[in-house]
Amino acid sequence: MKKTLKPLLAVAMLATVALATNVENPLYAPAQLDFYSKTGFSFMYKQSDANLAMKAKDWEYHSEYIVRGYEDFGFGITDRFNLRGAFGYTHDFSIKRSGPHNARLGLGYRAINQPKDAVVWDLYADAWLGGISKMKAKLIASESKLKEIRDSMPLSFKYDNYANGRWGIWLGTVVGKTWDRFTLSAFGEVQKTFGNDNSQIEVDGSAKPVINAIIKGSTEPKIKAGVMPKVKAGIWNQVAMQVCNQAVSHLMSPEECVKNLNEPGLEQVKGMVDAMAPHIVDSLAPGMADSIANYWSTGIAKSYVSGLPNDFSVETKGVWDYVAGLKTSYEIDNNWSMGGGFTWRHRGTNSVKALNIKADESAINKKLDEIDPAIRQSGITAAALTDGLTGSFEGSMEDGVEEFTLTLLGSRNITKNLQVTLFGECTFDTAEDKAQLGSDVRAEVGLRMNWQF
Repeated sequence: MKKTLKPLLAVAMLATVALATNVENPLYAPAQLDFYSKTGFSFMYKQSDANLAMKAKDWEYHSEYIVRGYEDFGFGITDRFNLRGAFGYTHDFSIKRSGPHNARLGLGYRAINQPKDAVVWDLYADAWLGGISKMKAKLIASESKLKEIRDSMPLSFKYDNYANGRWGIWLGTVVGKTWDRFTLSAFGEVQKTFGNDNSQIEVDGSAKPVINAIIKGSTEPKIKAGVMPKVKAGIWNQVAMQVCNQAVSHLMSPEECVKNLNEPGLEQVKGMVDAMAPHIVDSLAPGMADSIANYWSTGIAKSYVSGLPNDFSVETKGVWDYVAGLKTSYEIDNNWSMGGGFTWRHRGTNSVKALNIKADESAINKKLDEIDPAIRQSGITAAALTDGLTGSFEGSMEDGVEEFTLTLLGSRNITKNLQVTLFGECTFDTAEDKAQLGSDVRAEVGLRMNWQF
């Protein structure tokens, strides 16, 4: 019996050594009062997607060159509880976009630790610190040369950073087992971010003509409908004046004739007016109403755009993200190890709840004061114009992404406290039509320095 136990104890000791010394082992956790730090830098090549968002920017299948920095750390509060954090920064030289892409701080708990069977089960909860930075972007016009693309997506956000501006929480679990020198683990986690308006969207000069067209397009039909009765009445009156002038000018003025058309003695004149006027009204009124509506809607749109703020905020809804995958590690000897993994991530679709635009209404109100009361009664106000503009942005942003990432890495222990890791990742994804994180190709290589104290 003792001879049988010795190999098992040896395996358990090897597993324990691997977990304690190799920071890249997926089941590694710091012992009480131990601290570890994983500092990494990487270079990423990305070929942009060819979805609607990229076509609107005239950026489909373009190469992007990106550098990233990482810092993961942990501290053992006890042998089971540990403080953990993960932060990352990305800079895309090609599209001039940079900022934090990761910011997590939380606690981990080793729920099961069986050295004999080398089985581990961890639970963790992290605060998502995306709310530290505002989501920053520019509202720009479509840069596509194709009219159908410009019509489908006339305006879009050009993001300046990678922050979503939202606070949230990550909940996750890891379970795994070590066989001699080989470790296999599975993990899953869920993120919930909470909606807010922690954003700053600059109104780019290219967007103003498009906003002008949106405002003009939304007001022109209302103005036309509002002025049409008056236009028709005016044309009918002119026809009546002409008929009266030719028929009874020797008896009364055209104005008096028109005023008394329904009186006895003018039946014949009224019949002539009734016969001629409808055809002339139907022929001339639409064109005249169009001209009036075009004139006033142009002025209203110009006045509204002149009062737009330099920037505004977007109120977004909360989003759920899901991550799951497998990780492996193999201890070649006491100094060398290698590993790999597969990760699936569902990036939830963002939704806009409202655009908080505080436009200067003085110019638009001045222009509205000049308008015929019939037009004002059609519901055209500064507030209504803003509601109409923001309404075109509200709802789903159609920017969800499904990512599938393959990872390979190799590590070398330089000293008792320092380990160096070379890693590579290749990511495949499918993105919704308006997603800007999607790619046709994404490959990353990097170096990490792992410290233990």
